[in-house]
Amino acid sequence: MFGWRKLPLTIASFALAVPLAAAQTTTFDGHYAGASAHATKSTPSQRKCPRESTPDSLSIANGVVHSTGHDRWAGTVSPDGSLVIRNRRHMRVSGQIDPQGTISGEYHGPACIVAYVWHKQSG
Repeated sequence: MFGWRKLPLTIASFALAVPLAAAQTTTFDGHYAGASAHATKSTPSQRKCPRESTPDSLSIANGVVHSTGHDRWAGTVSPDGSLVIRNRRHMRVSGQIDPQGTISGEYHGPACIVAYVWHKQSG
């Protein structure tokens, strides 16, 4: 059973942890230009994979991802660089930002897998 005496200690530990986590999410802040999107079949269906164009550029600020382009990507980045974004077509992309500023992510659809790449812009 949870003791009421431990409540202030628990609250204090969460209060100290939150600013530390928030400070780490700014590591990936910046603009990322879409580099490529490559679709491959994941099942032997008769359907062709749709042709994907270069993905919209992404902006990241304080762990929040968004774009204002055609697909309107939105999502989050964790302090370790893993991200999850979705677009207006309801595609969910899971990915990772590497130390060089490259985002690599994949969408796993019913018949196709789309591999996306973005590169961080300097400045």
